[in-house]
Amino acid sequence: MDPRQVESILQQCVQDQNLSAFYPPGSLGPIAQKVAQSGALDTIATNWSMPKELATDLLKLALFDVVILVDDSGSMAFEEGGERIDDLKLILSRVAFVTGLLDADGIQVRFLNSNVEGNNIATEQAALALLGNIKYSGLTPLGTSMDKKVIQPLLLGPARAGRLQKPVLIIGTPAGEARDHIFRVISNTNSELQRTRYGPDAVSYQFAQVGNDLKAQAFLGELDSHPTIGGLVDVTSNYESEQAEMMQKSGMDLTPELWLVKLLMGGIDSSYDEQDEVRR
Repeated sequence: MDPRQVESILQQCVQDQNLSAFYPPGSLGPIAQKVAQSGALDTIATNWSMPKELATDLLKLALFDVVILVDDSGSMAFEEGGERIDDLKLILSRVAFVTGLLDADGIQVRFLNSNVEGNNIATEQAALALLGNIKYSGLTPLGTSMDKKVIQPLLLGPARAGRLQKPVLIIGTPAGEARDHIFRVISNTNSELQRTRYGPDAVSYQFAQVGNDLKAQAFLGELDSHPTIGGLVDVTSNYESEQAEMMQKSGMDLTPELWLVKLLMGGIDSSYDEQDEVRR
């Protein structure tokens, strides 16, 4: 793809997501040149078996630091015969692959319980090796862990110091702990970012269900419809639910790769979020 076309796509994302504090005029040209020369678009389209038009949307990830907060609780290992861990391996490795093509920094990975950190994970092999170090046990303190391990050190700390280099996309899974806590964490983060030069759009949230737990599904619904933070987050049902819904409504088969596109883009592309709201 021509660098000018890539730059146009990135510019549209900057406007759509109010990211001008990070990307002033003239700053997107070098990024677009690097993305275009990398061949990332062709590689993604081929590897994920999708049209280039759809893979093009993923180029916007070059503008974000992607942080994944992983559920490493005991339920991941003991419920659904361990299938949740297999799903997690697929998600984390594929996200690392596509993000690594667009940004040498790759993704940052944190865990709800373990203090193991994955920094600059940019390949499928690195993602799988990281998960190989994890023992799945403990509870699932989503709000506490997200605030302590992601929001404070990777978002608000740098924002307060005026050193936040890129907007942050946080991808997490619905988990335990009192509902009100995660609501407060997101609301307080939004308020604090409004007092910085970056603004509240310095962070985007995507919560996706792994597995078929009904409590997790209900939690997603609460997040999505919450009067204060519902407009700040995007949610994605588990693959099986989204696949069944698409088959029922359109007769089309949703591939895991297309589900991952929704997972990655829902928080940073308003058109994906709007499509999801229409379905709901």
